Amino acid sequence: MNKARRTIIALLPLMLVGLSSIAVAQNRERFTISAKAGGVNTVAGRVMVTRQGQEPQLLSSKDDLAAKDVVTTGVTSNAEILLNPGSYLRLAENSEFQFDDISLDHLKLRLTKGSAIVEATGVADMDLGVQVATPNAIFTIIRSGIYRINVEREASELAVYKGRASYGADKTEVLKGGNFVRLSNGAAELAKVPKEKDNFEVWSKQRAQLLAKANERLSRRTLYGFLNDRRWDSWLWGSRRFGLWTFNASFGCYTFLPFYYGWSSPYGHYYGSYLWPGGYYGGNPNPIIVNNQNPPGNQSGPIPPGGSPGITPGGGSVPGGGGPVGPPLGTGSNGAPRDPDSGGRAVTRLPRDPQP
Repeated sequence: MNKARRTIIALLPLMLVGLSSIAVAQNRERFTISAKAGGVNTVAGRVMVTRQGQEPQLLSSKDDLAAKDVVTTGVTSNAEILLNPGSYLRLAENSEFQFDDISLDHLKLRLTKGSAIVEATGVADMDLGVQVATPNAIFTIIRSGIYRINVEREASELAVYKGRASYGADKTEVLKGGNFVRLSNGAAELAKVPKEKDNFEVWSKQRAQLLAKANERLSRRTLYGFLNDRRWDSWLWGSRRFGLWTFNASFGCYTFLPFYYGWSSPYGHYYGSYLWPGGYYGGNPNPIIVNNQNPPGNQSGPIPPGGSPGITPGGGSVPGGGGPVGPPLGTGSNGAPRDPDSGGRAVTRLPRDPQP
């Protein structure tokens, strides 16, 4: 047996393992509104996952987490995990977390050390109810916004940059945007959120900007190819379903594709590409992808192709009572939506039905 042949035979098991990994990665949904959280969106540096009954292994951006999987970041390492469509959990270096519950209606996280940032997207006045447990406290994210949780040996901290959260087992203490709480030995110390930003916060903001750009550059052809093969009317207006995760191959990550016009990240980045269901309810069997790259600056917004006269993605209801078409935008002086808790940009509201 010549040397080249022996080399090929020796490498064959490794090649089969590699092909198996590629097959698993390709089987992951490219477009989904899964009823569960836990998709890994990006990994930077050395990040490990310990699954029940298994040895620790490297975490990949193609993995999905189950409840009780423990994720640990190393030095100069970060990870971004998908929560409900439009919301992300970001881990700082030297941090550890797990999901206690990955269902969107009862989403529960546990941060045991280090720091995490939650970029939570949702409609205004909606109680997101995302619970983050730490060794010293339980925090509950109530509104769309930006939240940082820090865990130290004898204390836990919550900084609400935008939004609203509660703390304590009875959830009676509420923290609004711009405020900070440190809990230690049952005592709460309140303060304003520090203005200084560390590298982790800078990275989180950069990720939000990149994900908005990934939304902007989604391929209509790819999206239509997916949507034409699916019956999606049954899940369009389900609980907490305001959009879907969409994979952008050019960016190598999932981004948020809203179901209607006017969505923004809590960081203020605009999601210009969105699904317009008006085509479906107007007789077209498939939804319409709209790429509107101008940030919303008026109450009604544009009428997308296939939309019904007098019904725009900026307000009103879907013909036949199927659900809301899009959010009426409470705009500020700069034409961008305002957050009622912090006064910052980016708040999404569901429309009220027109009064008779």
